[in-house]
Amino acid sequence: MNGEMDQSTGVKVLKSLWERTPEGKWGITDLHGIDLHPNSGCEPDFFTIANRMEMMSKNPRGRTMEELVQTMGSTNLILKQSIVPVVALVAGSPAFRVIGTAFVVSASGLVMTAGHVLMDPEDSGYGNVTNDNGALRFDRNLQMGVLLPLHPAVHGQGAIQFAPFELCAYWGGWKVSPLFHERDRMELDTDVAVCRLPPHPSGAYQPLNLSLRPMEVSEKVFAIGYAEMKNIPVRYEGGRVVLSHFKQDLYVSVGTTTTVHYDNRETRSATTPGPCFEFEAKIPGKMSGSPILGGDGAVIRGVVSKSFSGERSASGALLGPAMHLPVFGHRSIKDMMLDGSEGIPLIQGAGL
Repeated sequence: MNGEMDQSTGVKVLKSLWERTPEGKWGITDLHGIDLHPNSGCEPDFFTIANRMEMMSKNPRGRTMEELVQTMGSTNLILKQSIVPVVALVAGSPAFRVIGTAFVVSASGLVMTAGHVLMDPEDSGYGNVTNDNGALRFDRNLQMGVLLPLHPAVHGQGAIQFAPFELCAYWGGWKVSPLFHERDRMELDTDVAVCRLPPHPSGAYQPLNLSLRPMEVSEKVFAIGYAEMKNIPVRYEGGRVVLSHFKQDLYVSVGTTTTVHYDNRETRSATTPGPCFEFEAKIPGKMSGSPILGGDGAVIRGVVSKSFSGERSASGALLGPAMHLPVFGHRSIKDMMLDGSEGIPLIQGAGL
């Protein structure tokens, strides 16, 4: 059990396993519930995850070798296929900046994160972010994307691939500053953003399940993300960027919702833009953009937006309202979920 505590947290994640058929259609091949146990010495409501061997499929027959290895792995590897660190690299810089967390929402390669995570280059002064008809464009010397783990059985131990954002969509507008010394900046309608990644080397990304259901006060929720993950040193060899060894721990933070602000766009009663909620949980830096799951772990209810000065006080953007907003090609996430074009899970009977 790799240092696992005896007590159970009661926290689990429902994972689906996806593949693309020869006809080009996306489909779920298996469902598997993953129990999340804390490593020894961790608190039951904020912990790194103890490793077990997870078998995603009960019937691996008929799969290619690439498909077969995707059905098994350690608890952390299986989760890291779906929950990924967001990184940025300025050309010639000695390190990847780790700026937040994102999570996979489609087999085709759509990920969600917090909208303000994408504005980090602008806010921190190391790159320009501009508006291009509702899409975000980054400075040509800046690359932003996520780090994907590649299965060690195929690609070797510790294999990681940088997957750049090809498109980034947000909901909001740009505020034009009347001052010469002050840049125009984005004002978000909701702190949710959707980005598209290039095709996955194994053929399919492994998405988590999304929820349309409204959030309730006193619901148990938990977030999973890369708390306080440090920047990653890099070196340059023959035009390639080579990552040095780095630590990449997923943390689970368990809490309870305290307030829900459905009409926040009108009332501005909370600092998180758009429909949002507040919850009591420990949310350190770099967890912005992390998925917030309901207590049963079947579906994602929100996206980590920010934490406040209190040790256990945070807010999240509500996922449900954002699911109806147009993304790429004027289709919403809900439209794509229902038409099956992107491979977004539609889990019946999971409290959607």
